[in-house]
Amino acid sequence: HNIFRPILFLIASNVSIVLCQQQDPSSLNGGSALAMTGKDCVALAIDKRFGSGPQMVNISPRRTLVLHSHLMVAFTGLEGDIATLSEELSIQASKLTDRGSSSFLVTSSDNDNRQRRISPKAMSSLTSHVLYERRSSPFYVEPLIVGLEEEPAEEEESTEFSSPIILQKKNNLQLETKQDNVDTIHESISRAKLESSNNKRKKRCRPFLCSQDVIGAQSRSRDFICAGVASKTMYGISEAMWKPDMDRDALLETCGKAFLSALERDCLSGYGATLYLITPDGGIIAYDLDTRND
Repeated sequence: HNIFRPILFLIASNVSIVLCQQQDPSSLNGGSALAMTGKDCVALAIDKRFGSGPQMVNISPRRTLVLHSHLMVAFTGLEGDIATLSEELSIQASKLTDRGSSSFLVTSSDNDNRQRRISPKAMSSLTSHVLYERRSSPFYVEPLIVGLEEEPAEEEESTEFSSPIILQKKNNLQLETKQDNVDTIHESISRAKLESSNNKRKKRCRPFLCSQDVIGAQSRSRDFICAGVASKTMYGISEAMWKPDMDRDALLETCGKAFLSALERDCLSGYGATLYLITPDGGIIAYDLDTRND
């Protein structure tokens, strides 16, 4: 009898966990998501299992909202609420873009085509506002806002240019302008100002991660965020594996291994995963990950 006690205890604990998760609407359909930051890049991993409690219903990539090449919103929770919230956020973001509100949008230039698009920080505020409006009957959804925030690059010390007009005193009353080489001075100063403005327009991207609960409480992080039924396991594994300033290859490997290790320890997640990499120059790149299917 002493031999079977650990086995019975393990079975009973797993059954109690499943029963508790079935009582929570946000974990009824399962699913997990993990996002990590690197050096000027962000990785987002999402599993493919869609179930009803312990019963699996379908295997397909989970719904994600792609606003532009530097911003994504991932969702975990009740699938019906996820579809409703995703459509609502898409409509609200389109309205802000069409309206041209400078407080919510950033200007980007790609191949000299200037575009207006919502920033990750503004999208986080918008998502929090939409969720808090429904606090009396909330969406059972935990969104993850993942992207790259554009910010001005560190400017070099600029040289202050004085007026090109050279004045000479004459009899302490009259002023006379010296016009020698004034055109050359004007030309050199205008060229220097143009180069200075071009340097100021150069921007670099900073990773942005924000997770929210069902009423829109924001939690921002500089290293990693996670949500879903396997979030407790992902927190521990990611804390041990994450390193600052990882390059793209190291970020993909670390995020993928941490996510797969967490899926191995949760019965309501898995059956394949999709790993997204957001970069400043390459946009969003998707990778398929193989996981256990049992």
